[in-house]
Amino acid sequence: MSTTPRLPSAVDGAPANIVTVRRHAPAVMAAFDAMYAVLLGGGVAGMDVKEAMRLRNAWASGCGL
Repeated sequence: MSTTPRLPSAVDGAPANIVTVRRHAPAVMAAFDAMYAVLLGGGVAGMDVKEAMRLRNAWASGCGL
């Protein structure tokens, strides 16, 4: 599992991380944030289950973040 971003930072002089890489596509970032808020904002499953699924998906996809 790698924690090194595969894309460069979109912010001059800033290191590549989850925030600076996402700035390459502001519209995609806004849509993702809206979707993520819906997923985490309510529903039947508790936050503990949602967090467990988030971690499982990160592990399965090889995400180091």
